[in-house]
Amino acid sequence: MKKETITAILIGLSLGLFITYGVYQARTGISRRSNEPQLAITNQTDDSTGELVLNSPLDESVQEENTISVSGTTIVNSFVIVFVGNEETITHSDDSGNFSVEVELEEGANIITVVVIDEDGRSLSTERTLVVTDETFTTETATNSGENQEEN
Repeated sequence: MKKETITAILIGLSLGLFITYGVYQARTGISRRSNEPQLAITNQTDDSTGELVLNSPLDESVQEENTISVSGTTIVNSFVIVFVGNEETITHSDDSGNFSVEVELEEGANIITVVVIDEDGRSLSTERTLVVTDETFTTETATNSGENQEEN
C-alpha cells in the first residue's frame, strides 16, 4: 500500500508541475506580445499619427504626366521601397523620417505600393491608386445644355 501511495503522489506532483509550467509559458507569451511596440499604418495626410504617412500622391487621383513624386514621412533612417507594377525603387528616409522618390507610371491605372522596413526588420505598407490618361474630362450636363440651346 505504501508503494502505491508514493507512486500516486509522484505522478500527481509531476502532472501538477507540468500544468503549472504550461500556464506560466502562456502568460509570459501573452505579456511579451502585449509589451511589444506596435507599428501603426495610416493613409492620412497629416503627420500627427502613425508611422507611415504618404503626402503625395493622393489616392484615386487622375493625371496626365507619366512621372510622379512619391513622398511622405516614416520611421527615421529606414528603407523605403516603392513598387509600381513590377518595377521597384528603393530609397532611405532621412534623419527626420522624410522620403521622396520619383517613379515612372504607365498609361491607365497604376497601383503604387510603399513598403517601409525598419532596422529591426518590421515592415509597414500602404498603397495608392493613380490613373494616367491624356483625355480631358468634361461634365456631360454642361455639354448637353449647350446642345439644347443650339437646337432652340
